[in-house]
Amino acid sequence: MTSQIDIARLEKMRRHGCKITARCPACAAEGGDRAGNHFFQNTESGQFGCAKHPGDTEHRREIFRLVGIRGERDPLADREWRRQRVQVATQSLARRRVSTVLRAKRDQIVAANSWTSSEALAESPEKRTAWLHDPRLFLAALFPADAVVWTGQLHQSGQDGRHAAKWKTVTDWQAHPITDVGPMVSPAIWNEGTTSRTSGNVAATPFTVLDFDGFDGDQPQASDEIRQHLRASMALVRWLREALDWQLAALVHTGNKSLHAWFHTPSPDALESLKHSADALGIDAGLIGRPEHPCRLPGWPHSKTGKLSRVLWMQEG
Repeated sequence: MTSQIDIARLEKMRRHGCKITARCPACAAEGGDRAGNHFFQNTESGQFGCAKHPGDTEHRREIFRLVGIRGERDPLADREWRRQRVQVATQSLARRRVSTVLRAKRDQIVAANSWTSSEALAESPEKRTAWLHDPRLFLAALFPADAVVWTGQLHQSGQDGRHAAKWKTVTDWQAHPITDVGPMVSPAIWNEGTTSRTSGNVAATPFTVLDFDGFDGDQPQASDEIRQHLRASMALVRWLREALDWQLAALVHTGNKSLHAWFHTPSPDALESLKHSADALGIDAGLIGRPEHPCRLPGWPHSKTGKLSRVLWMQEG
């Protein structure tokens, strides 16, 4: 079968029998997949995709837009492609420089902004304990009553409409048993009638969720490492809120090694600046500016630890 992808444009391409792996062009455009192993293509069937974003139609379309074959090449289009690659490389260099400076100051920032879970709970504007574990109340605290939100398992999305019931208004979710709401939610408000969790169906992006999952690409494993990572992440959330004036809406401990910080979406410039320094802050840069991607709701047990995800800080409205 003829390939839909111009493999000459792929970075870090490797062949493994009838399979090709490479740096995902869509991830690379945002400075991601530096290891160069997200993209894959079956050379026999021609099927391709991104291992980090499986089933994400919009991400796949972006790959094709960047490196897809559209018939005879236009010299002007190729020149534009090369210009864009230079621009991406320049932006990547800028990100590395910012990250280098921030890494050097990270320990100072963490030391100066210590914030424990107990302190966060004591300082939380919302103090009713029921809010810590009830996903329905979590939705009601953050979203308007008539907002259409998605909750469910990762796979519960698709154009065929089988999972349409996973999109309801916040008011409708309140009428369901607690076990029906979750375990995941996206920070987006969706268009009415949506059945697929893709960016084109997003009506509004009131929140940006930062996933603190490990510093410098290393995820904590041992219990001591996890505790240290959570303490550092808490301090960085406090720094973003107090030093950079980001408006914190909620802070959720996933029940394992990650914190999800829900911020009211800042300006595009602030988001772009954060992308440059996300790795140094232990934040998953690939989720910044992508409200269609899920994050964990409170009140659900983590698959690895069995511990319930819970709210550590909440600002209603």
